[in-house]
Amino acid sequence: MDLKKNIPYAVASFVFMVGVFFCISALIDGLFVDVKPSGSHYLIGISIIFIGAGIYYLYLLNRGKLEESGKSIVDVRQEAVEKMKDTVLLARIASGDEPPEVREAARERLKEIQD
Repeated sequence: MDLKKNIPYAVASFVFMVGVFFCISALIDGLFVDVKPSGSHYLIGISIIFIGAGIYYLYLLNRGKLEESGKSIVDVRQEAVEKMKDTVLLARIASGDEPPEVREAARERLKEIQD
């Protein structure tokens, strides 16, 4: 089971079930939430929004519209490091930046500048 692949489906299902919970709470008086009669219309409206959002999110997931596209943050940071000229900032990045790829790019850039 690929957990990273299934998390979006779990989130979409959770949003859908929250909508169902609100709808049931509005229709059955006093079951989960005590809703005054004037507020039940708003609660049904909110539940319809949640149900629709969950269904729409599942639709987008199944169509592949929520796939990652473009560069990652690490790629963008590596490109920025390759263009930097400030040795102090490059040294700070090379010594303490979290992604090791960015640290290595900063070290390489420092070698280029010092040579």
